[in-house]
Amino acid sequence: MGVFTSEVEYVTSISAANFFKAAVLNDSIVMPKALPKFVKSIEIISGDGGPGTIRKHNVADGYSITEIVAIDKEKYEYKYIAREGRRIGENLEKVYIEYKMIPREDGGCIIKKATKHYTKNNHTLDENYLKADDNLTISCMKLVDDFLLAHPEYYH
Repeated sequence: MGVFTSEVEYVTSISAANFFKAAVLNDSIVMPKALPKFVKSIEIISGDGGPGTIRKHNVADGYSITEIVAIDKEKYEYKYIAREGRRIGENLEKVYIEYKMIPREDGGCIIKKATKHYTKNNHTLDENYLKADDNLTISCMKLVDDFLLAHPEYYH
């Protein structure tokens, strides 16, 4: 098994608490509205929304089954594993994703995303694959940020 990592950052004027509330705690409501061309729905298959919860993300090009690993409402951290669906298959075993919303002195926050792609049979992921994934993440963060700035009712 190979492990390929990438990290991205995005800065928003929205506080860490408010971005976490909207994008993590209320993601099943916010994401389909903020990303309507990509996210169709997010539903709980089993669990209570905490660690161990299994969820299905219905997206434009398929679905993903994820398991919440950790969710820390005080540190604004969210960790999950994608185990099945659109990117998982012949060459990719799972994807581990970690988000952190770090408060800034100006009241906004830095959103950090770290991703680990676990491949099967020593398969390698080229730099273009990782870069495309990072670029998609930044684009989605920008769309969510723009949506929340226009609709603060989703985090107040």
